Amino acid sequence: MNQPASLPFALPDRQIMSVSGPDARDLLQRLITADVQTLSAGTCRPGALLTPQGKILVDFMMFADGDTVWLDVPAGAADGLLKRLTMFKLRARAEIVLNTNILALWSTTPFPGSCEDPRLGGRVHRGLGEAASETRALDMIEIEAGIPAFGRDYGEADVFPTDVNLDAFGGVGWKKGCFIGQEVVSRMKRRGTIRKRSLPATFAAEAPPPGTAVMAGPTTVGAISSASGHHAVILARLDRLRAAEHYCEADGQEANIVVPDEFWADLEAAPKV
Repeated sequence: MNQPASLPFALPDRQIMSVSGPDARDLLQRLITADVQTLSAGTCRPGALLTPQGKILVDFMMFADGDTVWLDVPAGAADGLLKRLTMFKLRARAEIVLNTNILALWSTTPFPGSCEDPRLGGRVHRGLGEAASETRALDMIEIEAGIPAFGRDYGEADVFPTDVNLDAFGGVGWKKGCFIGQEVVSRMKRRGTIRKRSLPATFAAEAPPPGTAVMAGPTTVGAISSASGHHAVILARLDRLRAAEHYCEADGQEANIVVPDEFWADLEAAPKV
């Protein structure tokens, strides 16, 4: 790994896991949500391991280098992921290792070996390395963009991948074949029952704290899952937002909520009754 001239930041509370060997990609391909076979060097992609019921056990950012796939994992979930992947490995020719000497890195400008974070539209570059200028979290940037995060906005087995927009960021390979929990998640897509989404919201003053209900008149449309400054991430019901006859507010403040067009399209795909 090349060390950049100007060191990027290290992400706190992350661990790097490597899955390497001739069967590494095949192993991950049949277990996790993302398409691993099409992941190329110079790119990164989010992915997740799900419960059989389709909820996220842990998610991560993936990088690839030939027969090695690197997983940038929340530190608190790394041991559990290692145990589960090892359990599923069976006779696959793959080695799964937690690499304590490698850091999860990011910067607002490219650095050697980095790639654009697909969730943040070129604002952040991610990579791996052995040295950093300092440790700095991505919370402020993520929350402003409406990006939820494991451990901050949701925990183990709390949400479906679509609740936290994993599919919108390229983290669900709808056409790649089976993975754990695939039947449930694919059925939601086919039947047009994706009604919950994580959305960015802006407030005129300090955003209310996580857990605050978001209301449209008498109707609860969602709740704040994280907040920073004037910005918040809201897990919202799209059908209730669409039907709302009042502006949205939280703790007495008007919430300016942005809904991407593709999320409305998913809702429009729901069968009409």
